Amino acid sequence: MSKNVAVAAARDGKKSRVDRILDSIERAGNALPHPFILFMILSGIILVLSLVMSRAGVSVTALSATNGGSETAETVFTIQNLVTKDYLLNLVINFPQTFISFGPLKTALVIISIAVAERSGLLSAFVRRVLLGASPTWMMLIIAFIAVNGNLLADVAVVVLPPLSGAIFAAMGFNPWLGITLSYIGATAANSATIVITSTDINLAAVTQQITGNLGISAPVNPLMNWYFIMVSTFLITITMVVVSKTIMKNKLPLRDPNANLTGGGSTLISDSQLTPAELKGLRAAGIFSLVYFGLLAFMTIPSGGLLRSPEGTILPTSPFLNGLVMIITLYFIFAGIIYGKVSGSLKSLQDLPDMMAKGITDVSGFIVIILSASIMIQVFSDSHIGDMIGAAGGQFLKDFNIGPTAALVGLILITMFSNLFVISGLTKWLLFAPVFIPLFASIGVSPAVIQMTYRIGDAITNSICPMNAMLGAIIGYYTLWKPKGYGKVGLGTIMVLALPYTVAIAVVLILQFLVWMLFKLPLGPGAGVFM
Repeated sequence: MSKNVAVAAARDGKKSRVDRILDSIERAGNALPHPFILFMILSGIILVLSLVMSRAGVSVTALSATNGGSETAETVFTIQNLVTKDYLLNLVINFPQTFISFGPLKTALVIISIAVAERSGLLSAFVRRVLLGASPTWMMLIIAFIAVNGNLLADVAVVVLPPLSGAIFAAMGFNPWLGITLSYIGATAANSATIVITSTDINLAAVTQQITGNLGISAPVNPLMNWYFIMVSTFLITITMVVVSKTIMKNKLPLRDPNANLTGGGSTLISDSQLTPAELKGLRAAGIFSLVYFGLLAFMTIPSGGLLRSPEGTILPTSPFLNGLVMIITLYFIFAGIIYGKVSGSLKSLQDLPDMMAKGITDVSGFIVIILSASIMIQVFSDSHIGDMIGAAGGQFLKDFNIGPTAALVGLILITMFSNLFVISGLTKWLLFAPVFIPLFASIGVSPAVIQMTYRIGDAITNSICPMNAMLGAIIGYYTLWKPKGYGKVGLGTIMVLALPYTVAIAVVLILQFLVWMLFKLPLGPGAGVFM
């Protein structure tokens, strides 16, 4: 019997029914093989499915957008057989490049840089100076709010925020797993909510505008057309996450866990909030560096001809600033840690820096192993086109139902949530869904802004529990860094059981918010109402 199972069995009598259900889910999930082995098994299953389904002629015919939405055509979605000599040879030959270009590998750089900031003492000093006076509830609200707005940083939010939040919570003597979970959920399941417009708004609106133009649908379409809804969602989701933490998850993720690992990833428990003169001096030096660093970033980004803008002078949807954000953040933490350490005296010599970074590499070694196999699984799943066919089939299934607009829109949310378990790329699914549902609902007067917002709700909610989420290996690594004393294996079951209550709660809140919008016919954004 594993340690997790033994501990759970000993405490089952004292737990609520919800806790016992969550424990069962966790035990079932963690009974699966190690994620490295599991991803390899899934890769094999996908290869076999691609062979069987392609030879069986499985296909789905549906309306789809092509060329970025510039054209709309009926498309036959089929499965690509991957069990061929050429494909398998290329898979093996190209694996080094597949692994190196795999997005989650970038997390190693960020965690290594955060390790420098932690081990130099910068993070501990900052927390004591700025955050220690905040109440636990306010601390959770701050972390959750920042994470919910993580869409501003695109995928970088999932790279940076969970380990940083874990380190901050640990430094304050709180459960680091709670900080990691809040950041992970906020940056994934709440991906449809921010207080400002992001590249997601621009990319989705571009497809929507192209399709409405091609089909002659007269309705206002612009990147701001969902802004009112997503701004309200930001605060609702933030509050929901904290409420779930303090109620449903109070036993699974207690704020103060006697078994919590408060030294994982280099974090140290803050036992005295009083900063020494040397620490204050180091913190001021790091603060001055931060002002100069971000001031230079602003100088290179804000002006229309800035060095970090695109050749067209824009920041969104792509630019050197966004493309280099991981390295920008990595360099910041490294140099801030060095400056703090040298001024405060915690870094005796620059010779200590490689040791700090080497310990950071040790911290991430476990999840690097996991993403070795995860990169293969994601690659073969994408190449098989199984996910594309599932998304197209879901859209066609909903289109065939003859029900009222509000019920159909809620159905679209649910279909999108399900499809998102297999096709996590939001823009890819929108290219499949938009040409089907925009004209379908426009025929009864529902605006494209509503369809796009409905899609965005479903597209975000299940990100946190999506087995195709490329970040799962990294998240397992983060939890492992701060694994509680006596806890057994950290696996997919750990993530699922910690994420599921938040996922369900956010789904309920967003669907209720959507129903209120529909009932009172509230505008979703400037000039964008529920009906055309």
